[in-house]
Amino acid sequence: MNLLRRKTDPVRAAAQAEARVAEVRAEIERTRLTNQLDRERADAQRQAAEEASRRDRRAQVARRRHRRMVRTAALARIRPVLPLLLINGGAAYAQAGFAYDDVAPNVWNVPSKLAFALAFSAALESVAVYVQWHAHDALLLKAYGTAARLRRSAWLIAAVVGAINYAHFADGLKPTPAAIAFGMLSLLSPWLWGLHTRRVQHVQLLAEDSNLIDDAGSEFSTARRRAFPWRTWQARRWSIDHGVRDPREAWRGYNAERIARKAEKTARKAAVEAAEEMRPAPIQATVSRLPVTELDRVWSAITNTASPAHEPAQPALPAPAREPARNSTNGARVVAAKSRLTSRRGKRTTVSVEPADARLAAAYPRLRDLLGREPSGAELAAEAKVSKATANKWKNSQSREDVTS
Repeated sequence: MNLLRRKTDPVRAAAQAEARVAEVRAEIERTRLTNQLDRERADAQRQAAEEASRRDRRAQVARRRHRRMVRTAALARIRPVLPLLLINGGAAYAQAGFAYDDVAPNVWNVPSKLAFALAFSAALESVAVYVQWHAHDALLLKAYGTAARLRRSAWLIAAVVGAINYAHFADGLKPTPAAIAFGMLSLLSPWLWGLHTRRVQHVQLLAEDSNLIDDAGSEFSTARRRAFPWRTWQARRWSIDHGVRDPREAWRGYNAERIARKAEKTARKAAVEAAEEMRPAPIQATVSRLPVTELDRVWSAITNTASPAHEPAQPALPAPAREPARNSTNGARVVAAKSRLTSRRGKRTTVSVEPADARLAAAYPRLRDLLGREPSGAELAAEAKVSKATANKWKNSQSREDVTS
């Protein structure tokens, strides 16, 4: 009993209490860490599941986008040729009807005739389509001669097929709506192929180099075309000639050129008028007032004047009415004035009878000083009152004399 009643050691008891407290704390910490690990593991699993879900969603979106792109590309390829497919389908239907009614033997049963009609229409239509496709391919390969020959062949085949369709549905030679419709379907196929080929060629040239495309010039607004129809047309021609696509620049450029031409024309006209004013007026006399004998002597002097052989011959002088004779000094005065009378288009005018070379030699320096350049043959001829051929011949002779001297 004394042993049982023996007192415990307080230090040992305190140590045991601390050990139990530490053990409890360790258990709590272990529990806490275990729970934290479970939470982290659950979070990681949840994040992995979310990431997998996101990847699946992205994959589904990518697959949908790819399918949409494939459909869009297919539609982009089919859309330009869809009218061709419809046209060729209608023509094939007409050819199948022709084969079923007119080509297939009547002793065949319906399935055999139907199969033969489908095969016949497919074969006949595939010939035209095959030739048109080769023409399309040759043009894209820049074999322009081959493409042109194949296109002509396609038109010929389409005309034959159109004639077959027309003959099958027509009432003899009398047109019917079905005959016209199915005949036109066959003829429209090469035209639509040509439209598609030109579009593809245009896209191809744009992809290679935009400079390979021939620009159509500037496009002007409807209001400008209505207000200035002629000037707008001229400005468009100017833009095509100069390769200008900006309508404002084309309009300014054309108007500047038009004003410059107008100013040049005005200056040329003013120069000619100034030359006319500076030229001394020739002494003129009215020959019709001379007596007949003096008039004959003047005409003889005119016809005997040396002139180039290529000048136009003077028309015959109409005989004037006889008048009382006057003294012969009038005729001498007329001959000294060197005048002559010409009648053109029923009008009688009085011009100088000075030799052509002298008139040209006098007119040339005047025009050269006035214009500031060498006058042309037409300007020299108008100034000297001679033909253009005479003026050019005189200029050539002067050039040869300058070279020899």
